[in-house]
Amino acid sequence: MLWSEWRDRVNDETLATCTMIITRANSVVGAIHDRMPVLLDYEGMKAWLSGELGTEILRPAPDDALRMWPVSRRVNKPGNGEDPSLIEPIAVHAEAEPGTLFGLN
Repeated sequence: MLWSEWRDRVNDETLATCTMIITRANSVVGAIHDRMPVLLDYEGMKAWLSGELGTEILRPAPDDALRMWPVSRRVNKPGNGEDPSLIEPIAVHAEAEPGTLFGLN
């Protein structure tokens, strides 16, 4: 099962949980980490969930499927919610190494 809902007995709250399938990083993500989630397009998702395709489809996304830019460190703070400004590009420190995500904020 890839997702489920269950009742937390401690606080009597219904929780929705899911599984993330992880693979090696492509060259874009590899600049900052050695792993990444598997990203399937709609057709790939249907083929995998139906059993038509197996684990051979669980591979890194094509490099041109992703974009990367530095964002504010505010993305790491709880409580920022749905603030769309969190994904706006920011300038990076002059001393930051290429391929890092260390910004000014």
